[in-house]
Amino acid sequence: MKFFATRRMSKHLSVFTCLLLVFAFMLSACNSNSATDKDGATQDSVVATEIDTQTFVFSSGIKVGGTDVSGMAFDEAFQKVESAAEATVNDFTLKVKADEKEFSYTKKDFKISFNVEEKLMEAAKFCESTGYSAETATDFALEVVVDKDSVMKIVNAIAKETDVKAVDSTFAVDGDRVNISREKAGKSLDKDALCQKILEEVKKLAKGSTKTATIEAVVNEVEPKRHYEDFDGTIKLIASYNTYSTNTPNGNHNMNLALESCDGSVIEPGEVWSFNECTGNSNLTSLGYLPATVIINGKFEEGVGGGLCQASSTIYNAALLANMVIEERYCHQFQSSYVPAGRDATIDYPYLDLKLSNPTDYPMYMQCYMEGTELTVNIYGWDDPSFDEIEIESYVYGATEEGYRAAATRVYYLDGKEVGREELHSSWYDYPKEETSTAATTAPKPTKPKEPKPTKPKATDPKETTPKVTQPATTVPSVTVPSTVVSDPVEPTTAKPQATSPTSQNNEQIETATAHY
Repeated sequence: MKFFATRRMSKHLSVFTCLLLVFAFMLSACNSNSATDKDGATQDSVVATEIDTQTFVFSSGIKVGGTDVSGMAFDEAFQKVESAAEATVNDFTLKVKADEKEFSYTKKDFKISFNVEEKLMEAAKFCESTGYSAETATDFALEVVVDKDSVMKIVNAIAKETDVKAVDSTFAVDGDRVNISREKAGKSLDKDALCQKILEEVKKLAKGSTKTATIEAVVNEVEPKRHYEDFDGTIKLIASYNTYSTNTPNGNHNMNLALESCDGSVIEPGEVWSFNECTGNSNLTSLGYLPATVIINGKFEEGVGGGLCQASSTIYNAALLANMVIEERYCHQFQSSYVPAGRDATIDYPYLDLKLSNPTDYPMYMQCYMEGTELTVNIYGWDDPSFDEIEIESYVYGATEEGYRAAATRVYYLDGKEVGREELHSSWYDYPKEETSTAATTAPKPTKPKEPKPTKPKATDPKETTPKVTQPATTVPSVTVPSTVVSDPVEPTTAKPQATSPTSQNNEQIETATAHY
C-alpha cells in the first residue's frame, strides 16, 4: 500500500520564505497587512509561510492527528505524523454492484494519503499566535485524501464490463429487397457519480470502524438514434441509372472492378462520398486494373484504368436522380458516347474525383453492378414527399471552331407538375484532334439555352412528414435513359475539367490529368 503526502524541502522553503516576506511587506504598505479574497473575507497577508522550518520548534501540548509533536522541529514532526497516520488506515473491502455484476476492492487498490503538511503548518501558525505557550493541549485532526486518478482507473475498468453500445436500426439491400434490422438499446455506467461515491466511501472505511461496504452503481439505458419505425415504409429505391459499354474487354474489366468497389457504399446523413476512396489508386495493376484506352493531352493512348469513367459517370447520373449534392465533378475533354452532353464525370486518381453528399436525415445505400456490357447503379434512401420524380435536361450551346459548351438542369416534379429546378455546372468539350478507327464525332449545332427558373423544391423535414409507404421491391422511380450520341468504344475525357466547386488541387496537375475514360 502506498501513501502520499507533499512536502517542501527545508532548503528550498527558506529561499521561498524570504521571497514571500518581501512580497508580504509590499502588500502591507497598500493593504494595511490584510487582503480580501473574492468572497469578501479578510485574511492575514502573511501566512504560515513565515515559519522557518529549519529553526522552528513546536511548543508543548501540540498534537497533529493524535501524535504529540511537542519540542520537535518541522521535518521531524512531519516524518513522525506521516508514519503514525499510515499505521491507522484500516484494512477494508469495498464492493461495487453494477448491472447485476459485483466487483470487490481492498485498500491496496487505492492511493490513500493524509493532509499532514497542511495541518503541521496550521499547528505552527497556532504556536506563533499563542507565543509558543499554549495553556491546554491542542490536537489538529488529519483528513484522509484519496487519489482521484486511482479511483477513476477502477471506474473505467467497471465501465468496460457494463457498457454496451447502442445499435441503430439500419437497412441493407438484397437484390431488389430492402431488409431492415431492429435496433438495440445500449447501457452506460454513470462514471462521475460512481467515482464520487467511491471517494466518499473509501474515506469512511480508511478511518472508520466499519470494515466492509457496498456501493450500487447507476447504469443508464442508451437509446439508439434510429429505430425500425424510422426506416419502415420510408426507405426505398429512389434512383436507378444504366449505361451500355462499347469498350474493350480490358475497359469493361476496369469499369466492373470500379463498380464492385463502390457497391454497398452507405452514405450517412451529411457525409461526403468519394469515388477515388472506394476504388483506390486506379493507376495500379496491383489493384487489378488493366491497360485500356485513355486520353493523355488530347490523344487516345493505352493506360492503366481505361474505361473507369463510365462507371463514375453512371454513378453520377444516378446521384442526380437521387437528389444527392454534387460536391465535386469534372467533365471529359471530349463528349462521351454513353451519357448525354453535360452528364459525364471523369476520373484521374488522385487529382480528379467524383464526390457526392447525402442531404437527408437518413442513410443512403448505393448498389452498383455490371451484367455483360450493361452498367447499373441503384440508390436507396428516404422517399422525399416534396417531389416524386426528377428529370435531367441537357443541351449544348456556344459552339466555336475549337469546341462547345453543354449545360444540364435537374428538374423536380410532383404529381406531374414542375415544382423546382436546379442548374448544374456547364461543361466544355473540345472537338477531337484526330480520327480513330472506331469513333466519330459530329459538331453539334448551337442551340439557344432555356432560361432556368431559380427555384428548387421546398425542403421537407422527414421527422414532421409522413412519407408515402411504398414497397421497395416493386417501386422503381422514373429514370431518364440516355441516348447514344456517338458510337465510340472509348471514353473521352477532358484536359480542361469543369469542377462543381473549388478544390485544393494543383491547376497544372488537373490540366495534364490522364482521363481513365
